[in-house]
Amino acid sequence: MCMKISTISKFSLVSISTLLMSHLAISPVLPKLYEYYHGMNPELGLASVESLATIPAMMITIFVLMSNLVMNKIGKKNTVLLGIGLIIIFGPLPAFLTNFKLVMMSRMLLGAGIGLFNSLSISLMSDFFESDEKATMIGMRTAFLNIGKALTTFLSGYLLLFGERAVFLTYLIAIPIFLLFYRYVPNSSVEQLNKKKGNIRLATIVLTLLTFLVGVSYMVLTIKIPSLILTHYQLEVALSRNLLTILALSGTIAGFIFGMLLKKVGDLTLPMMLFSMAMGSLIFILFKHIVLYYVASVLIGVSFVGTMSYIFYFISKIFEKE
Repeated sequence: MCMKISTISKFSLVSISTLLMSHLAISPVLPKLYEYYHGMNPELGLASVESLATIPAMMITIFVLMSNLVMNKIGKKNTVLLGIGLIIIFGPLPAFLTNFKLVMMSRMLLGAGIGLFNSLSISLMSDFFESDEKATMIGMRTAFLNIGKALTTFLSGYLLLFGERAVFLTYLIAIPIFLLFYRYVPNSSVEQLNKKKGNIRLATIVLTLLTFLVGVSYMVLTIKIPSLILTHYQLEVALSRNLLTILALSGTIAGFIFGMLLKKVGDLTLPMMLFSMAMGSLIFILFKHIVLYYVASVLIGVSFVGTMSYIFYFISKIFEKE
């Protein structure tokens, strides 16, 4: 039996998802960050600066695996609060640092914070919601993820006006999210999972691998679009920022309508989304046309959110039965 929660509690719960891809907030300004850090240290290459966006992703993966250990010690709610706390501390810290190694360490700890509550943003849905409402809330969760990506992308571009390091102040948006979650989301029980040998479904393994591949593809596209637009196609930096914003906003819309889409097309949702991802990626690779880039951004944004929402919903149904 699920615990019923208020509307403000639902909002506070899904609001943590706005931080799940915040490590990519600096992606649109990576060329400018490269100019800044390369100017301070000519030995730094573009790949090193781009790793400011990719290294946190590696730490997210590691700490997603470790989050159950932390959760069993301090509980679900405190694990989420610990993760957001790390974002509040180490997200803005590079704004006050000039040493690139210290900046990299801060980015790693930012990723650790995100990883601690990444999987909990899904498992908490099963604590509070069931069936159709859960499908809707999982879609909302992915929509808020994209709202966060669009918001942090916009903020980092705006803060660039105040200097390259100022873009890291974007992570101060984690403060109100911390307060909302602390105040309005109730504690939920931590269930010790029984290990069942040989009971891992093939579908779960396949979908987990698919999640990894789609996530990596989306991250690479997000990081490489600014460089592709600026250096390869010699187009304006503002275009890359606009494309990433459109990509995030289209994903937000997809998240809001995921529940309805799932009811209409069912299991066809996944192949439809994967086809859209492939088409959007090919447009960026094969064409040089601004209008087509906007179309591709919509396709990629919608497909990423649709794919992730479907996978999380499918896996949650499997564990619900078992």
